Amino acid sequence: MPDAVLLGRRGDSWAAEQDGLKAGAFISGSVREGERLYPEPNGQLILSQDGGDTASARISAIPAKFFSVAEKFRGLRDVSAGESYEMVISKAVGSCSLINLGNPLLTVMKAAETARVRPDRHIVLSHGASRIQELVEDICNSWAREAVSRIAEPSRFPDVEIPNGLTDEILDSAWRRAGEDQAVYDDLRSDIGFAQDVVRTAFGKELESEAGFYDSSATDNVCSMLEAIDTSGYIVILKDSASGACDYLFSDTVSFTRAQPRNVGDFVSKLTDGRYGLGNDSQEFELILDGGKLILDETPGMAHGNMKFEVLFIAKSLSDKVIAVENADLSREMSRLHMRRGSSAEGLLVRLAETTGGILNIERDICVIFGWEFTGNGRMESLSDLMEAVDLEPLQPQRPAGSGKTRF
Repeated sequence: MPDAVLLGRRGDSWAAEQDGLKAGAFISGSVREGERLYPEPNGQLILSQDGGDTASARISAIPAKFFSVAEKFRGLRDVSAGESYEMVISKAVGSCSLINLGNPLLTVMKAAETARVRPDRHIVLSHGASRIQELVEDICNSWAREAVSRIAEPSRFPDVEIPNGLTDEILDSAWRRAGEDQAVYDDLRSDIGFAQDVVRTAFGKELESEAGFYDSSATDNVCSMLEAIDTSGYIVILKDSASGACDYLFSDTVSFTRAQPRNVGDFVSKLTDGRYGLGNDSQEFELILDGGKLILDETPGMAHGNMKFEVLFIAKSLSDKVIAVENADLSREMSRLHMRRGSSAEGLLVRLAETTGGILNIERDICVIFGWEFTGNGRMESLSDLMEAVDLEPLQPQRPAGSGKTRF
């Protein structure tokens, strides 16, 4: 992270790393025995020994220029490093200027986790109610930790922005629950679980709103990263992973216009915006890399869900040729390619694209962007597919007598 400065706080002790290129070493060196790293929704990392309920330490990243201004101010006012760091982090939190450490951390964690079980499966994007609910719980835990910390030490600088009135609500609820028993009240006001219950009950709408904001930001970030993969001149076909059936992905269900996104980021953006009509009006899906193929999984909660589709970007020029072919010519071409009678024109298009290199290989590019190892072995995985590709004669358009259609 070349343009970042990292600050770590453990109790009253601070550590700073001004060389952002050493971020990985700084983070790993901050973890003590028994601790694990957990990302906060606002981009900070906490180190915890109890599953993230409480924070033993906290790591933040801020823009280098932001830190430089704070250091100049510290020199002029002669304040301590700790006070300066507290002020600059508080300012960064309040102005949403923190650099998100969670995204690269989650990428590394997911890569490490899948490497143990499925080295060829990587989640590019999760979308839908389940994703929002995960964020709701993360934010709830974050707010509860921060509120309990402020109750214990009201003068401390905030690490996380929390809703106005949250600490008062926790104290009032604790007093009501305790029945004016001071000992019970003292226990409840520092109880993380009780604080989480108060957050869920009294600030449910705020949780949902905040989760929607972070989900949208994460999606925008993924789309921005994938904008580098140019898909102009290609249309999208979905290939059912179970049946092998192929069909165009339409840009909407009214016009039946073949989807032709400018880039992969545009494709993802329209998926999440509901611009593409998915099966059963589903908007709960994962976009994953599996075995070197880009897969749209509309049943992410089911290990053997039957709504998984390989996403193929196929040259529009080849698609236009197939659309222009007469039915009799389609049948002859399918027979020559040993495709069963009655197969769809889309199936023929995919077979031709596989054997002539008409499919854009975006999986390798996605792996490069996310820092994953590409484990795919191409689209022709069987010997028969390979021999079929070798035997297939070059596709040269001819204009037979008496026909204005294109022949393969």
